Amino acid sequence: MTRQLALLLLLAALPLAGCGKMKEKIPFLKSKAAATPALVVAAAPVATPRPKPAPAAPVRPAIDTNAQVVVLCYHRLEGKAGGGLSIEPALFEKQMEAIKEAGLAVISMQDFLAWRRGEKNIPPKSVLITIDDGYVSGFDVGVPILKKYGFPATFFIYTNFVNSGGKTMTWAQLKKLRDDGFEIGCHTVSHQDLRRKPSKWAGDYESYLKEELETSKKILEDKLGIRCVTIAYPFGLHNAAVHAAVEAAGYEAAFSTYGARLGHGVSPFTLGRYDVTAKMPGTQQVFDVAINFTGMAAPSDGPAMAQDAAVAMITEPMNNTATTDSTPLIKANLASFGEFDPGSVEMRVGSLGLVPAKFDAATQMIEYKVDKALREGSYSVIVTVKVGGQPREARWTFYYNTIGEVPEPAAPVTPATKPVRKPGKK
Repeated sequence: MTRQLALLLLLAALPLAGCGKMKEKIPFLKSKAAATPALVVAAAPVATPRPKPAPAAPVRPAIDTNAQVVVLCYHRLEGKAGGGLSIEPALFEKQMEAIKEAGLAVISMQDFLAWRRGEKNIPPKSVLITIDDGYVSGFDVGVPILKKYGFPATFFIYTNFVNSGGKTMTWAQLKKLRDDGFEIGCHTVSHQDLRRKPSKWAGDYESYLKEELETSKKILEDKLGIRCVTIAYPFGLHNAAVHAAVEAAGYEAAFSTYGARLGHGVSPFTLGRYDVTAKMPGTQQVFDVAINFTGMAAPSDGPAMAQDAAVAMITEPMNNTATTDSTPLIKANLASFGEFDPGSVEMRVGSLGLVPAKFDAATQMIEYKVDKALREGSYSVIVTVKVGGQPREARWTFYYNTIGEVPEPAAPVTPATKPVRKPGKK
């Protein structure tokens, strides 16, 4: 014990540098050192974060800008008794069958808009089906036939017409259309000419346009929970001021009733539709011209293609006037077009369609004598020419009735309020 204590004291006095050698020479210290090896703690590897790959940009398809679209416009599907805006249900089905047999693709409005935005392709020859106003025959007759052929369609609704009784659709039926995958667009509040303020409108023209375009859009969106980005002009009538208001209201596309083949670059606010109830000279039918893609091609987007004939040219009957002649002479001086191709001159009249008008290059006058008595109502006249290979048009409206007066704009249709019935005593 005394010996070991002396050795320990000796070790404590030695320089630290010699400790290792001394332990090697003293047996019992060597064994203890071996029994307690030094603890070595390995450093944990530091994880290097891998950079996240950048999200791949969506690959847009190569868009076929040569594809063409024709838009069909229907109103009532309730037979001859419905008047000029009607076709028989059997004829509507026959036309849907003809589209199917022709191998044409019927596309949705969303597909059409996506193609125009460059987001997706459509078949080279495509058809859009639209049904205007909100007649219940579109729901009762049109929908079952459209479903039978698997065709999408867009219903353009003017909001004062909904739930107004008679042959109108209800909000519940419009919700069913939405749930069945059909699309719903706007047709304004009261279905009046957007180019001028009605005499009974208390505010200015801007407030009138705001009411017709924005209020109707909001009603449809709030009632149906949809995003409404398309509109059809009442009677197909529009001008540059209307285009600007439509764009400001947030619409992506606006449709008239002036039929034309639509290309990729056509103006979004002058999109033509073929009114299948309109008549053409001879035996040719508007529907056949449409689905055979033989009609005029709409011009690409650019300077406004239309001019207001009321300002630009002398017409007969004059713009926004009435005549008592049931077979009037319709004519216009085309000098305001400047230099144009005389062989390109065409005239279309309301429900008559393309008419065999005569053009005199020397006097610059175009005229057409109506050969069958007109029905009372309004008639739009559209004259087209080609300037430098590009179509230009002018249009005006006249009225025919037995009193020779321009009718007052129709008052907005408002749903009848049902009286509240008090519960009776039992």
